[in-house]
Amino acid sequence: MALRTLRTRRSVFLGSVVALVCTCALITACGLLFQSALTSHPPTERYRDVPLVVAGRQSLAFTYGSGDGKNTEHVALPERVRPAADLADRLRAVPGVAGVVPDVSLPVGLAIAGTEIITPDTVQLHGWGSARLTPYRLTKGRAPAGPGEVVVDTDLARGAHLAPGSRVTVAATDRVAGGYTVVGVAAPHSADPRPAVFVSDAEASRLTAGLVDVFGVYPAPDADSTAVAKAVRRAVRGLPLSVRTGDGRGTAEFLDVDSALENVVALSATFGGISMAVALFVLAGTLALSVQQRRRELALLRAVGATGRQIRRLVGGETLALSLLACLPGLVGGAALAWVLRAVLVDHGVAPAAMRLDVGWIPLLVAAGATVLTAQLAVLVSGLRAGRLRPAQALSDASAPPARLGFGRFLLGLLCAAGGIAVVATTRFLTGGVLTAIAAGAVLLHLFAAGLLGPLVARLTLALLGPFIRGLSRTSGFLAVANSRAHTRRVTAVFTPLVLCTALGGTLLFLQTSRSHASEVQGRDRVLADQALTTRQGLPAGFVDTVRATPGVTAAAGLTPTTVVTGGSDGYAAQAVTFGGAPGTPGGTSGLLDLDVTAGSLADLRGDTVALSADQAHGKHVGRTVRLWLGDGTRRDLRLVAVYRRNIGFGDYLLPYAVVATHTTSPLIQTVLVDTAPGAHLDWQTLTTAYPGLHVHDHAALTDAEQRQEDLNAWTNYLLVALLLAFAAIAVVNTLVTATLERGREFATLRLTGATRRQVLRMVRWEAVLITAIALVVGAAITAVTLVPFSRGISGTGTPYVPPQWAAALLGSGLLLAMAGSLLPARAVLRTPPVQTAGTGR
Repeated sequence: MALRTLRTRRSVFLGSVVALVCTCALITACGLLFQSALTSHPPTERYRDVPLVVAGRQSLAFTYGSGDGKNTEHVALPERVRPAADLADRLRAVPGVAGVVPDVSLPVGLAIAGTEIITPDTVQLHGWGSARLTPYRLTKGRAPAGPGEVVVDTDLARGAHLAPGSRVTVAATDRVAGGYTVVGVAAPHSADPRPAVFVSDAEASRLTAGLVDVFGVYPAPDADSTAVAKAVRRAVRGLPLSVRTGDGRGTAEFLDVDSALENVVALSATFGGISMAVALFVLAGTLALSVQQRRRELALLRAVGATGRQIRRLVGGETLALSLLACLPGLVGGAALAWVLRAVLVDHGVAPAAMRLDVGWIPLLVAAGATVLTAQLAVLVSGLRAGRLRPAQALSDASAPPARLGFGRFLLGLLCAAGGIAVVATTRFLTGGVLTAIAAGAVLLHLFAAGLLGPLVARLTLALLGPFIRGLSRTSGFLAVANSRAHTRRVTAVFTPLVLCTALGGTLLFLQTSRSHASEVQGRDRVLADQALTTRQGLPAGFVDTVRATPGVTAAAGLTPTTVVTGGSDGYAAQAVTFGGAPGTPGGTSGLLDLDVTAGSLADLRGDTVALSADQAHGKHVGRTVRLWLGDGTRRDLRLVAVYRRNIGFGDYLLPYAVVATHTTSPLIQTVLVDTAPGAHLDWQTLTTAYPGLHVHDHAALTDAEQRQEDLNAWTNYLLVALLLAFAAIAVVNTLVTATLERGREFATLRLTGATRRQVLRMVRWEAVLITAIALVVGAAITAVTLVPFSRGISGTGTPYVPPQWAAALLGSGLLLAMAGSLLPARAVLRTPPVQTAGTGR
């Protein structure tokens, strides 16, 4: 019977099919991105020729509780976890191991006669002994032997016209960039690694302070590689190390790729969860409207003997058939959407280029199942309500839908509203990124409350706006208000997608604009330095003292971004600072940074100390010991010397560079801030000539660079908002078109009783205005209730930043969608003669 109903009432179910197809497409896209991020792996380039790679384990385990309540959480470590240099002897003693090769990578800058050599990627310096890991073969010259000798790869030699005997400047960790003589040119075998130069192993050890990134392990020719890998794992058991083979070798080289893939996993999971909740909200309204439009048919079935259970099975069966029908186009559309999203994420640097779209059967099956389950949950309430109608009551309710709100629905709506308020109330205990993570949940709870209490909200709003509309239009306005009051459930089904647009879109959009604005304001107030010095590869710590000694410089400090872990499940952004000059140098930190210190002093940030943002201080007082783990998992107990407020876009932890110097992937610092004497005109030509790739930025350029980075980080949130708004916009038009097309009998009755076609269209126009007004009022209320406390948690103030042009675009698009979704189908319905429409009902 369900299939027969679908065949005879196709127009009624068309809107439901469109909503289900969009739901399936969104869930499919998120699932495919999730699987693609899980199954992708970094390419194996530098370690292609070595079977086994021993590297640090890039995660830290925290165990909480005991017994049955024991729980272990793993936190990813963004900085390279390095094995001890003396591990080589233990590895060589493993049976079946023929050779062990240590490897270290150091980003460097190259120049010829003071002119920087530009390359697509940062040049990496290695010891010549590790050239066999790729392997590299000499095509010209010989291997480096002395401290001033270097071998370059063939791409560098070709692009910069280098040959044995050429002189190059190499900017590495020395305070002054060193001059090297090219003694050879090497070509990689069947690989395309990043630009590389090789020095002697002794020189590489000197430049990197003896650090080792990984060990390449070669099994003996007659040994089984799998057995040797097991033996090596037993040998390093208990150490924070991992033994990688096959595709896993690339992970040891490209740490940022794994981190980016984890971000995609988190992004797709979050987006998938929000999409399912939004889809449940949209489908509930769409399917409820579909059931409501068929109340006369369902009433007749009840009157001729159909039981409530049969009605519920009929509604559920129809929804199941529609869900299965929507799965095929939804899965195809979702795969296409995933392909587009993957390309966009890669272009913006959110996802690595190594991530390939993996269209597997598991996410497709999960998406289809989730679509069916979501649809069944969405239609549950409508089916129960239709099945509970008594036969005699059913016929009367079909001609005049009940105006009263059921007690169960009213109670559930109050519970959702209370839940949303409770979630918002927790913002007083939360800070930073956690706020953004729970914003969507708070909005969705309020949206469900608005949908459940929709008829009541509609009546209250109509009572307030009705006199104003009737005053503007005595005939069409009167009809619009009266019609809306008589069909509050239909009004609810129509305005809920618009509320979704304004509330969820407005909250997520303006939450991000508030954070970006706070970051811009704090960045402008935080950076006092007159100039900043940067290079592509980084600067040696000793370079800060060189800058400080420059005539006209009153203060200099180096900043290096890193990450710290505090025992929770997330890492926190941090900065390591290097102050130029001797301790107590006049000027110190003044003129460089103003972090709005509320307790202690940044002048005491030397030795084993730390400064915290007010968000992370949580009642900690200056002088107290703070336990944390550095980016490579090293535990440190540091003395708190200062608490500051301006942390957005900067970091929640500020540490002396000496604390993190050997615990970062690169030993180089990123930026040197410079404060100059009033009226001083510095000539940086000597330093820019001596140090390859050195760039000088003024104050404005520095703050602009910080804001560009913040805007890049915000881009994923804007993408999420755009996709959800697109889905909501489709739902708005879909619901309005479905509701309007089924009003043929109503329009025909008005025409036959004397209303003109223009008056009916005016009535529809005023109804669209009323629906938009209700949606904007409810959506704005939800946005304000959610956004104000969240803004207080982000920026410390309860005033969100709402760009007027964005607010106007959001509100104007809502009105435009309501007008288009109402007037266009109304014009189509009115083309049919009223006598014919009154007879058929369509």
